[in-house]
Amino acid sequence: MIRKLFLATLLFIPAIMAQQDTTLILSEVMFYPESGPNEFIELYNYSETDSIDLAGYKIKYSTSSADILTDAGEGTKLPPHSFAVILEGDYIIGSGIYDSIIPSEALILKISDNAFGSSGMANTSDRPVMLLSPSDDTLMTYTYSADNSQTFSDEKIDLTNDDSSSNWRNSLINNGTPGFRNSVTPFSNDLELTSLIFSPSFPVDGEDVTVSVKVKNRGLLEAASYSVGIYNDVNFDSTGDAGEIIFSQNYSNLAAGDSITANTLMNSLSAGQYQIIAQVIFNDDEDLSNNELIKAFTVFPPGNNYNDLVINEIMYAPASGEPEWVELFNRSSSELNLKKWKISDLTTNVTITSNDKFIQPGEFIVVAKDSSLLNFYNITSEIIEMSLPSLNNTGDAIVIKDSLDVLIDSVLYSPDWGGNSGGRSLERISVDESSNEISNWATSLSPNKATPGEINSVTPKDYDLALTSFHSPNDFGIIGNQIEFSIKVLNKGLNPSGNYNVSFYRDINMDSIPDPTELISTQTGNSLTSGDGSEFNFQTKEFEQGYNYFIAVVNVSSDDDTTNNIGFANVSGVTINEVRNDIVINEIMYSPDSPEPEWVEIFNRSSKIIDLKNYEIADNSDTV
Repeated sequence: MIRKLFLATLLFIPAIMAQQDTTLILSEVMFYPESGPNEFIELYNYSETDSIDLAGYKIKYSTSSADILTDAGEGTKLPPHSFAVILEGDYIIGSGIYDSIIPSEALILKISDNAFGSSGMANTSDRPVMLLSPSDDTLMTYTYSADNSQTFSDEKIDLTNDDSSSNWRNSLINNGTPGFRNSVTPFSNDLELTSLIFSPSFPVDGEDVTVSVKVKNRGLLEAASYSVGIYNDVNFDSTGDAGEIIFSQNYSNLAAGDSITANTLMNSLSAGQYQIIAQVIFNDDEDLSNNELIKAFTVFPPGNNYNDLVINEIMYAPASGEPEWVELFNRSSSELNLKKWKISDLTTNVTITSNDKFIQPGEFIVVAKDSSLLNFYNITSEIIEMSLPSLNNTGDAIVIKDSLDVLIDSVLYSPDWGGNSGGRSLERISVDESSNEISNWATSLSPNKATPGEINSVTPKDYDLALTSFHSPNDFGIIGNQIEFSIKVLNKGLNPSGNYNVSFYRDINMDSIPDPTELISTQTGNSLTSGDGSEFNFQTKEFEQGYNYFIAVVNVSSDDDTTNNIGFANVSGVTINEVRNDIVINEIMYSPDSPEPEWVEIFNRSSKIIDLKNYEIADNSDTV
């Protein structure tokens, strides 16, 4: 059997004789263990001098028959100031969950059958547990309270004959404390660091930070002499080095149950991460596990200003399968860290990210419910996947706050602003104009229906030469004749365009991609000032019977939006079968006698077969 040595300094306990003239008590009950044969009951002999032979002693559970204690291979004698752990009869010693927990000095016993009571102890209702002597005298009764989480036992606080419910508490330790000092039993000497607090909670670059440490005497005796040390853990190794100490002070005479608070001031801290170590040193301390606290805090860069970051594009009514998303833009001149920033709608507030996430000046970032957004767009900016609040198609609010809860931007949109049909986004026109003016928002004009991670289609660009019109005056062209196309170019940018080229292609393979082998001709245009346009005309005989597809492309050296630099047109190529007077009007009945209808006779005077489908006839008023 694997055994774990465990040294415990027990509470000094006076040798008061218990009921029925015994120093044997119930000290722990595990009634809701991990599944399996893992219930146990612990006994404690608080005698100063006498051992107790537990042969023949019994445990009685509720109204069930008593279970007799049996030897588990270590005998049945319990020495003074020692624990006995009573396991179920079918617990396998050597492979059970308590083998590495029960210390070697504890006595292990079993019961005569495989379960306490008839089928084990209840974990949803209170039940009494009784310790009986070999002669069936009731030595102690404890009714446990079934309010424990699984794997947490009921433990006695003061290991004497006090059987009251106030002297029992739920264990503080998973799987309880079988065979050693109860987790709820106080030490004689025990100082605990109960808190390590920083003020202000969210310091900003250049501010002072007060570090407060609270020490409480959880022992039964007064702490005569102790000290408190506070360290600035500069190297983040979680060890308080002599060169890192920022506070040290000696204290005396802290009464049981009392507390003291130690404070120190850290002056004019720079932005960044800090880790503080607080320690209480008490030579008589019996529990060193609660003598140190390590806690970090962040000093944030200077506070952000309203509209440093703006909501720039909103996809609140996406096409089927596309997630909702919001695009943000850093319009400030500084790097922004979105760590612990918040985004909310009218009902839900969530953190954008708990990690460092930097957005540079002039950069975009997209927050979306999931990465399936990449199935719809080629996005070059960063994407943050998060539990974005659901955005209502009937209108909603989007609010951005920084890590200090400072309002950075908010938009209260409604469907009449745009972006409410056809899977198109709602785009902001200008990042420098108001977030809540309908005139500063519009439906995306992008061929992709949105522009996540790039400049908005409705935003005036510094350089933006656009192909605004590409068509032929006729829907068809006669094979062998020229067909004409008109192409209009407009400078939508804020600056002169510079010289540019307009290229005209026949899309032979119909892939909507202008291939150099498909080029028909190119014309050059002179620089256009902002708002000016120009028209180009192209002719070609390069087409066939049936549908023919053409592409026009504007090429210019500086262009902030190339999505509007291409246009598409199609023309039907036809072969003419008939010429003038192949068919002639041959007879007219324009004034018939009633009830004869009016009629016209036509005659095919050619040698061709002529299909009259889609031919038209009109009168002098052009009524077709």
